[in-house]
Amino acid sequence: MLKWDHWHIEPSSRCTLKCPRCPRAEVPESLLNQSLTLDFFVNQVGSLTIKQIRKITFCGNDGDPIYCPELVEICRWIKSENPLCHLHIITNGSYRKPEWWENLANVLNVYDQVTWSIDGWDQQSNEQYRVNCDWDSIIEGIDTFRKHNTSTFRTWATIAFRFNEYQLHIIQKLAQNMQFDLFQLTKSTKFASRYPTIYQGQDTLEPLQKDLIAGGHRFERSTVKLSNKAQPSSELKPLFIKRAQDLAKHSTHSGICLIGNKGVFVNSQGEFYPCCWVANRYEHNQSWHTLAGTKFNLNHRSFTDIINDPYWQTEFLKFDSLECTTKCTREKLQDREHTTEW
Repeated sequence: MLKWDHWHIEPSSRCTLKCPRCPRAEVPESLLNQSLTLDFFVNQVGSLTIKQIRKITFCGNDGDPIYCPELVEICRWIKSENPLCHLHIITNGSYRKPEWWENLANVLNVYDQVTWSIDGWDQQSNEQYRVNCDWDSIIEGIDTFRKHNTSTFRTWATIAFRFNEYQLHIIQKLAQNMQFDLFQLTKSTKFASRYPTIYQGQDTLEPLQKDLIAGGHRFERSTVKLSNKAQPSSELKPLFIKRAQDLAKHSTHSGICLIGNKGVFVNSQGEFYPCCWVANRYEHNQSWHTLAGTKFNLNHRSFTDIINDPYWQTEFLKFDSLECTTKCTREKLQDREHTTEW
């Protein structure tokens, strides 16, 4: 069965940026700019479910969670229902006012984490991928949050590109100077050498150093600790490892949605998916979009009904979609990062 102690939720599909490798740019024709509301969480997800969730990652396939109008109120309600729930917000950080960051800082606590996705060291460098970002508001937001909250874990996340591959040490040093707790480097797959039919011609974003490109069909990450602070939800890793070991020994199935680290996914329209990969608006996921929009829509059906649907014990366990067959191969069950890292 699906493991749902970790949820990945896209509270908003809105974003101010135009990153060229984002689905917003790659498949703009089906984009809907919508946000979930506090009412949705209270009534469609519900208090009883929230009390059983151990971790919620707010991040979007299409959007940035900080542009959800009621994000702070949603976080406050979740914390009132389940104070020990780990909230992880992943954002580019642009354009929100200091007052907004202060309000968020006053809601989050030691169980939570905020990750700022920043690929440069100033406006000119960062906007080479984070098109339309606003460096000044990013830095102001970081400073404001730190001023009002020193307990929440803070991560600086950078994707390796050609424009920053020889300046990664500068970016890491900046993160350290701004008192972040972790520097995370992501090696992407979205380059011409990996997918030449999609990214045709000369790919000016692709790093020249091949070891900065993910080797498989899933991103790869490395981290550097910048403080002695413990990262929230680390106690879940032994659980994820055990589940992976159980799958490897006793099952023909290899999906990490059966482990829990990736998180079952709810998009900004309230549609439920086993993970965010199958929710991406690419054509090869069309069958998933149909299921989520009808059969597994939280606006029309309770979570209990969805999770108990016979589909998860039958057709689902074939794991025959493109995303399943490329990202969740059986050999990946032996990969510690694959089975423990979000």
